[in-house]
Amino acid sequence: MLRLVGPTHGVAISPPVLLAPMQGITDRIFRDLVAPLGGVGAAVSEFVRITVAPTSRKVVRRELGPPIGIPVGLQLMTPDENHLAASVANAAAAGAAWIDLNFGCPAPVVFSKCAGSALLAHPERIARIVATAVGATGLPVTAKMRAGISSPAHLRELVCAAAEAGAAAVTLHARLRITSYDEPATWAWLAEAKSALTHCARPVPLIGNGGVECAADVARMRAATGVDAVMIGRAALADPFIFRAAAGGAPPTIAEAVGWALRYLDELGGGGPKAKQLVRYWRCAGMLDEATRSALLRGPADAIRPWFAAQASGRETVNTVSPPPTVQTTVPSR
Repeated sequence: MLRLVGPTHGVAISPPVLLAPMQGITDRIFRDLVAPLGGVGAAVSEFVRITVAPTSRKVVRRELGPPIGIPVGLQLMTPDENHLAASVANAAAAGAAWIDLNFGCPAPVVFSKCAGSALLAHPERIARIVATAVGATGLPVTAKMRAGISSPAHLRELVCAAAEAGAAAVTLHARLRITSYDEPATWAWLAEAKSALTHCARPVPLIGNGGVECAADVARMRAATGVDAVMIGRAALADPFIFRAAAGGAPPTIAEAVGWALRYLDELGGGGPKAKQLVRYWRCAGMLDEATRSALLRGPADAIRPWFAAQASGRETVNTVSPPPTVQTTVPSR
């Protein structure tokens, strides 16, 4: 169990495996469908960005949605302390289980605004933002960050800055801001961060994130790095049952996998960019071979639900997706 301890309130997370905040993925629809599968100890929302005014209770309630049986933390992203205290207070009043602060988003548009991972160059600003949030609520406040912008040289300073400012836990994504998701995560940085947090002036738990590709990786990460909990990101979209399997449950059958995908696609309205996103990552139950994945990604988004429905009905699937006609074209070099 992971315990997040705030000034007056705490959150118990059991099992200590969390669904990561991922912009464009972990919205209310996704969380609502993953949580009942089992093995999910808690989840964190997509980030809510603080701009020219405090984040309202209405926005927080819309982001959190109805209770889903597990604690859901609200992630806030801000470049400074402006409007932060009021936003945190509104989040607490609207039902957030805890507050998570984003110091890791690598997106260029975020970085250019001196938010997200841009703050990794300023541990003193991270400390001020954490301290302001902690001072505004009795809830736990956590900090999610990467190991650095272009180097992990200041990793120990960064995690300790957040902890000593009052964070209840630190989540470390074991990549740099410049590291693509196609490159492997560096779990050695998790071990270094864990050591730093154990020996800093205010020890707090470390949640490890990055490089979890299958259920067995959860135990492997904990054994290899000493992290107190594991946060799963894109692998949850690839296989929503990964939490159940990591907790010792059975891997999904094809029928379960198809049923989940159809419910998700129905909630999305049957197609659109998120349907293509699902296909891009989907590895659940080994039901999607690479040739079919390629055909689905090249074809129209509204062909995706019928393909999954065909698997549910047991029909032959080899020719259910017709690739687009071949067109001779010249692609300019980049």
